[in-house]
Amino acid sequence: MNELYLQAVIDQKTELQQYSLGRYIERQEINKIHLNSSLAQIIVGVRRSGKSTLAHLALKGKEYAYINFDDERFLNVKTDELNSLLEILFKIYGDFDHLFMDEIQNVDGWNLFVNRLLRQGVKIILTGSNSKLLSNELATHLTGRYNLIELYPFSFREVVNFKKMSLENITTKDKGLQQNLFDSYCEQGGFPELFKEHFSKDYIGNLLKAIITKDILYRYNILQTKTFSEIANYIISNFSREISYNRIKNIFGMGSEHTVKNYVGYLEEAYLVLTLPKFSFKSQETLRYRKMYVIDTAFTSMFAVSFSLNIGYILENVVFLELRRRRLSGHFEIYYYKKNYEIDFVLYSGRKVIELIQVSSDLDSPKTLKREIKALLNASVDLNCNRLTLITRFNKNNVEENGQTIEIVPVIDWLLR
Repeated sequence: MNELYLQAVIDQKTELQQYSLGRYIERQEINKIHLNSSLAQIIVGVRRSGKSTLAHLALKGKEYAYINFDDERFLNVKTDELNSLLEILFKIYGDFDHLFMDEIQNVDGWNLFVNRLLRQGVKIILTGSNSKLLSNELATHLTGRYNLIELYPFSFREVVNFKKMSLENITTKDKGLQQNLFDSYCEQGGFPELFKEHFSKDYIGNLLKAIITKDILYRYNILQTKTFSEIANYIISNFSREISYNRIKNIFGMGSEHTVKNYVGYLEEAYLVLTLPKFSFKSQETLRYRKMYVIDTAFTSMFAVSFSLNIGYILENVVFLELRRRRLSGHFEIYYYKKNYEIDFVLYSGRKVIELIQVSSDLDSPKTLKREIKALLNASVDLNCNRLTLITRFNKNNVEENGQTIEIVPVIDWLLR
């Protein structure tokens, strides 16, 4: 029996016994975890988004064993050692029905081990910080024997609930406090640990470094570490905008677009950035063009010149993340549309466009209002869609034009729907 592994499991059990959930934000994703299912319950998302806490909450009151593979003592664990690890878990925890394995993507061949445990009737919960757990590989490896839960940092609604703010019979004071909270949320983001401590750029900087180093550079054995980090910083600082693989290649003197695409893919797999495809009836256009968003607006504050100068892009990023959260329950796909004008978000379901959404921070300028309305009306004709929404920072109104109704809604109202 490997003494290093034994000590690691003992230490982790001690930490677990000392672990306090404290006051936590209730998350709807907990209802998607089915502990008595014969399927592996897999929670995926960016580092520090609360995956482990969600799993521990779901398992509260259950007898379960726990192992966290994001531990340097398990850095080189081999597939054929997993059985020995299982023996250690039974030695330390005694008999158990549920097994929680944290950051499982760090172990090569984990899928075979999990499959065997499932056949033996063990109830499995896994977490992972790599979106390959969402890919076709997962379906192949576990042959459909899994239930997938995707977790993001806190939404604005979750933060409002945590602050115990009223959502009904809103007073003037309530509105002001909500706006203050939203401004903080846009700048500081929704990573759970930031709600226990004062916002710190050091925390966000260290988290970004951990994601790039542990989840990408080490995992994919990237040798050009400085160039990769610079490209990651460039993409994050240009959030909510369309990227060009060729432009990035030229800026950083890369050998090929293919390498750039791989690098962007690694950032996406680590959930640091999310890409949005262009809506087109030509498949090659959908595959070629992308807009980039960050998983949490906290990262944008590291590169932003000023909050006020970036508020339009930040609002767009916040709306995109909320659409990502809603897309599964709403049964729609998300795109952007670009012609001689641009639509920020196209919602597509059942082989038709069901809603067009524009995001604009300020409509006080008549010129800006006219431009946004014109874009929605043109896209309404091009894409045969009559549900038109314009999300703003403060404005609220309905505009009737060319037989169409455009709903102008404040972002806070839209987020709290």
